[in-house]
Parts: sequence; C-alpha cells; structure tokens
Amino acid sequence: MEAKSQAQERKKLYQKAETSVNRFNIFCLTVLIILSAFSEILTEFNVFTPDKSIVRIGIIAAILLFSLPLIVCFFHDRVQKKESILKTRWFKYLIIMCAYLGIATLCMTLTYHVAIMLAVPPILAAQYRDQKRLLGWTMAATVLLVPVSVFGGFFVGVPDRNLLKTPAAFDSMLLSDRMALATPQRMMELFWHHAMPRLICVTAIAVLASGLTRRNAKMLEKQAELNEKIREEMEQKNALQSRVIDALATLIETRDVSTGEHVIRTKKYVGMIARAMQKEDRYKDILTDPMIEEIESAAALHDVGKIAVSDVILLKPGKLTPEEFEEMKKHSAKGGEVIRNIFSTFEDDTVFLKIAEEIAVSHHEKWNGKGYPYGLQGEDIPLPARIMAVADVFDALVSVRVYKPSMTPEAAMDLIESESGNHFDPNIIRVVTGMRQELIDAAKAPVAMQ
Repeated sequence: MEAKSQAQERKKLYQKAETSVNRFNIFCLTVLIILSAFSEILTEFNVFTPDKSIVRIGIIAAILLFSLPLIVCFFHDRVQKKESILKTRWFKYLIIMCAYLGIATLCMTLTYHVAIMLAVPPILAAQYRDQKRLLGWTMAATVLLVPVSVFGGFFVGVPDRNLLKTPAAFDSMLLSDRMALATPQRMMELFWHHAMPRLICVTAIAVLASGLTRRNAKMLEKQAELNEKIREEMEQKNALQSRVIDALATLIETRDVSTGEHVIRTKKYVGMIARAMQKEDRYKDILTDPMIEEIESAAALHDVGKIAVSDVILLKPGKLTPEEFEEMKKHSAKGGEVIRNIFSTFEDDTVFLKIAEEIAVSHHEKWNGKGYPYGLQGEDIPLPARIMAVADVFDALVSVRVYKPSMTPEAAMDLIESESGNHFDPNIIRVVTGMRQELIDAAKAPVAMQ
C-alpha cells in the first residue's frame, strides 16, 4: 500500500513537470505565431521579395499549424470544460509535430536560412522527462525536413544568389526557371554545401538539448526520491509525536479518572468549533485545515500539567479550599513546562509546540482578564487557548465530576452563552451560538461514536 502511494506521488510530480513543459511550449508556439505574422508584414513592405502570393500561403499555413495546439487546448479546456489537456500524454506530440511542419513551411516559402529554426522542435521535445521515443522521431523528422527546407527554398523561397548561382534577374525567376537550374549536380551541391551543414548544426543542438534533459530528468528523479524520504521522515515523526501524546494522555487518565473521556470529547468540540469559525472571513486565513489539525492534536494535552498536582487535590470529592485551588491552578503553567521539555526535541514542528504550549498554559485565562495563570485579557489570550476554553468548560459542565453532578447540554450552553465577553471571547461565542444544536448533539452522543 505504501509503495503504491509513493508511486502515485511520483506520478503526480512527473505529471506536474510535464504539464509545465507543455505550458512553456505553448508559449513558444505563440512566439512563432508572432514572428510569422511579422514576416508577413515585412513581405508586404517589400523587405522580402519573392512571389508574395506564395509567401502569404506559406505564412498563413505556418500560423495555422502553430495555432492548432492552442486552438485544441482552448476548445478542450474552455469550451468542453474538461480536465486540462496539458496533462495528457499525447498533447506533446501535437505540439512538436505542428512546430516542425510550421517551421518547415516557413523555410520553403521564405528562405533556406530559416532551416536552423528546425532545431526548435527537438529542443521542445527534449524538455520532456520520458522523451526517448519522441526524440527518436524528432531526429528522423530533422534529417528529412532540413534537406526538404533547403530544396524548398531553392524552388519557391526568397531568391538567393548562393542557391541559384545565376546572373538572371532574381525578382523575375519563376518556378519554371528554377526547375531548369535543378540539375542532378546542382541538387547534390545544394545537399552537401547547404543542407548538410545545417543538418549537422541542428542535430548537434538536438543532441545537446537531449543531454541536458537527461540531466534534468535525473535531478527530477532525485527530487522525487528526496520528497519520498521527507514524507517518510514526517510520517515517522508524526507517528512518534502521536505516541507521545497518547502516552501523556494515558498517564493523565491514571491520575484523574475524568480526564480520559474528557480528552476525547474536548478534542472533538475544539475541532467542531474551529471548523465553524473557519467559515468566517476573519478566521479563514488563520484557521486553515493544517492549523485546525494541529489545534486538535494539541487539545489532548491541555491538562498535561495535572501530572504535577497531588492526588489529594486532584481526586478530592468536595470543593477545594482556597489554598488547594491555588495549588490546582499551577497545572496550567506546569503544563507548558512539560510540553516544552518533551516536545522541544521535535525541532521542525515549532507550530505544534507553540500551539500545544499556548493551550496548556492559557486555556484557563478569561476574556475579562480574571483568569489564570497570568491574567491575560481579550485577544492577548492566544486564539487556540480561547477555543479550548469554551470546549473545556462545556465538557466540564455536562460531565460528572467527583465534586459535582452533570448539567444538561442545553443548560450548559445557556451558561456558556451568558459568559460571552466575560469568561469567553464574544466572537467565538457568536459562532458557538450558531452551532448550538450540533454541540448539544455531540455532548449527548456516546464517547465511542465521537
């Protein structure tokens, strides 16, 4: 199962990389469209002087070929509203094919000098990770289209003294005139002196691009392996952290018989309240899903400081004396100390450490500043601790303790709502009031179901 998950993660990484390459190659085709249109403008202003009708046909054909992947992408993604075509494996073949045919068309209708641009499709193809087959047929296309481009430029492209080598007026040379110059000897000369040098240059560029891509593919492979290693280390760390939290919660439960179920219920209430708050604009950027998960995990440790409280006080069946209550109040500050000592070893999880410490230390602080241990007031009390305070008191009210009977969830909610602005953050109580029935139902449900 784990191997399958790793394979899926690696597949997603490769797909993301290929999608990014497709997006870049689409951009390159857009640039080629602009250059082709610019060539048409130069022709209309007589900068290029071949038969304008042939140039127009060639440039329009090239623009259509370069545009085809963009049109397919737009129709597939925007009109049909399907999953991005950039993620499909076959789309890259369409991009490379259209780049080849469009550039070859420009070479034949403008000038053979443009043949060097046939290095562009192999460079586009070389960016893909698994490009052996693709690079194979791009090399074959290069071997074919470079000579075709040179010969096409000889017959229909811009008149060029190097190709034609004739004293005749270049501007008046028709296709029939050029056909008359196409002797076998002249064709071999074109191949060896014009096509072959360009073919060697284009091939060299393609091979170089392929080598760079293989290096990049190895780097991507190492990145995938590194991601898997980091994920495994994070899972091991989270598992260790969870075991530590469970062990501490169990230890507390052996000291205080009410704490075991209390931990489960308060963790549930904290998650419910935080997710309801997340729907509000003022909290949506603060209470993200990862943050809520951290708060839920840390909630289990809110009473960890009770480890340091005497059994005589912790299990006393009646009301505590002022001296005993002062001793009991020390558990919040002690909880922060315990968490710092134990979880400081998880150096890369400073967020959890901070939240757990805030909850343990400040969940008995009150909005009006009359809580403990430090008498913090209002928003000086950390948000996770303010949420924890509501969940903690609500569960304490509806639970049987050695010193008191339980209260109905409805009555407990009434009491909590009455303490808005005194004990509790009024903004949190406003959210809690809106989810009143959900919390009442959760309180009435058996612990095993939560």
